[in-house]
Amino acid sequence: MTRSVLTALGWWLLGAVAGLVLGGATSFGQQHLPGGLSSFANSSGGWTILTFAAVVVVARRPSARRWWTAAGLGLVVFHAAVQGYVIVSTLRGFPDSYGPGDFWFTAATLAGPVVGLAGLWWWSPRPVLQAAGIAVLAAVMIGDGVSGLVRVAATTGTTWWLVSIAAGVAALGWVVVRRLDGWRERGLAVGLTAVGAVAFVVFFSAL
Repeated sequence: MTRSVLTALGWWLLGAVAGLVLGGATSFGQQHLPGGLSSFANSSGGWTILTFAAVVVVARRPSARRWWTAAGLGLVVFHAAVQGYVIVSTLRGFPDSYGPGDFWFTAATLAGPVVGLAGLWWWSPRPVLQAAGIAVLAAVMIGDGVSGLVRVAATTGTTWWLVSIAAGVAALGWVVVRRLDGWRERGLAVGLTAVGAVAFVVFFSAL
């Protein structure tokens, strides 16, 4: 087994531990966060921002900057975070399940690698990849917020969904203004975010 594979396995193991801890913490957050913020603990935006942040932190290290390492890390962290939520919730007396066929299992499998690459691209020297990376995060945060306001705000409140939209817009705006110099890359970031957010809302509306 090559050194690069061993290094990736080490990062994935660390990601699994971090995901379990972060996911377990969201089980408590769902009960103790104030008002409508509790929806963070069981939302696409919530899992996405945790996974993205974990990959960004790990990818500070050059040894974690292979694309396949980052994609695998996103997959592992996303799955582990949702599993951590399920385990802690079950131990607290709120039985839950997680596995193939479950919506969040499918979401983690499909979205985890994409979010992992987006986290890696945060550190890319290529503005195009920086634009694409922030667009992934912003599209999910904005799309999830809009979708939540449309579909479930009557039962969950509007607070988290508005925060999700604001966080997505703020992250996109910060990167566009502070990190991207060319208008092409700025337009790419905004355009991809808009398309992704609309696709997100349409997809969840069809479920």
